[in-house]
Amino acid sequence: MDIRSLASFVAVAEELHFGRAARKLHLTQPALSQRIRALEHEIGVELLVRDRRSVALSAAGAAFLPAARAAVEQVELARRAALRAVRGEIGQLRLGFTVIAFFGALPEAVRKFRTRYPDVAVKLSEMNSPSVENALAMGEIDLGILHPPISTNLITSALAPQRMLLALPARHRLAGKTTIAVSDLEDEPFLVAPRAVGPSIYDRLIGLFQRAGISPRIVQEATPATTLCGLVAAGAGLGFVPEGIAHAGRPGVVFRSVRPAAPSLPMAAAWRSPSLSASGERFLEIVRTVTVRD
Repeated sequence: MDIRSLASFVAVAEELHFGRAARKLHLTQPALSQRIRALEHEIGVELLVRDRRSVALSAAGAAFLPAARAAVEQVELARRAALRAVRGEIGQLRLGFTVIAFFGALPEAVRKFRTRYPDVAVKLSEMNSPSVENALAMGEIDLGILHPPISTNLITSALAPQRMLLALPARHRLAGKTTIAVSDLEDEPFLVAPRAVGPSIYDRLIGLFQRAGISPRIVQEATPATTLCGLVAAGAGLGFVPEGIAHAGRPGVVFRSVRPAAPSLPMAAAWRSPSLSASGERFLEIVRTVTVRD
């Protein structure tokens, strides 16, 4: 049964006038009449009683109208839902992110997205950067916020990087300095994230020490950065953390810049080719807005 014929019948039943119904449907009156006749032929009953002056519902038409109207309304609801899905306004967004990312603009972006698109279910998964990369490659998440460079064939969009700051115990001998020379860190115990978690930033931090003519004394590997801060507070050593972690603060820990400056930690949004989902695009628009403002 053609939904257009049902919509034509509903329009005539509501207007009780073929001319007004035809204008409402943007049809010619003969075309509308043909649809009604085809529908009546298919059902096998007369739905409308018409003469030269008036149109009325037959008993069969009155019985048929509620179901026909409901069918037309359901199709319209389905059409609107499909359009909203294409625009990324309904559905699901599976978002993977690192701990570091969630200490930046990401929480505000998630809040804004949920407010703007309440019919999109957001599933949040915290993991380290290589795990985000792997989850994207396996199709387990739609969008990831991670730290390039990446090794798999993903599409990336750069976000604002985070500066790296030195975390040290509040009672440390260098804690009173605003900026600490890297050369002053010789023989200090250092905490670092495992190289497997972030080989690029690991190598660049080691290079920072080497250019100052010293070799860092690494006493422990620690991840994520929040755990590293906890170990610094416990007096286990010093370590570099992103500025988002530093801004959150940690009792017993101070954060200082170093000279020469420490390398920044790159941030990027990533997804699997060929294209990002519509809801992912909407979320990424908000992330960029929040990042630019910050």
